[in-house]
Amino acid sequence: MVCKKCFSDKYIKNGIVRGKQRYKCRSCGYNFIIGDTRQKITTEGKALSILLYCSGKASYEFIAKQLKVSPVAIMNIVKREIDGLPKPVISSSVKKVDFDKILNFVYKNYESNGLWSAFELSSSVVSGFILLRHTDER
Repeated sequence: MVCKKCFSDKYIKNGIVRGKQRYKCRSCGYNFIIGDTRQKITTEGKALSILLYCSGKASYEFIAKQLKVSPVAIMNIVKREIDGLPKPVISSSVKKVDFDKILNFVYKNYESNGLWSAFELSSSVVSGFILLRHTDER
């Protein structure tokens, strides 16, 4: 029996966890259990979990059930990848636009094109986007 981290054969008993004997490596201080049956997430599993979660199609719990790991493991994978992304850079040419100006722009463009009667402005505003809802009234 050797340490799972540094492969040293110098270890001591360090209590019982979930009914199994725990050992502590004297070389690196790593705690390990012989016969640990938890599954490791493969590279493909990590990529799949990031794609599913970031697309908004699945929760941590759903992905964890599919990969047979804990939801916290999935959360940590996603957070680690997001933290590694570069910060978004906003161009200096982008100016601050008030919501009233956006509404006026939408009203003017739809009314001048005769299209406004086919659409009505929804009261929903999500992440700065104006949602237009098609109506059957013309």
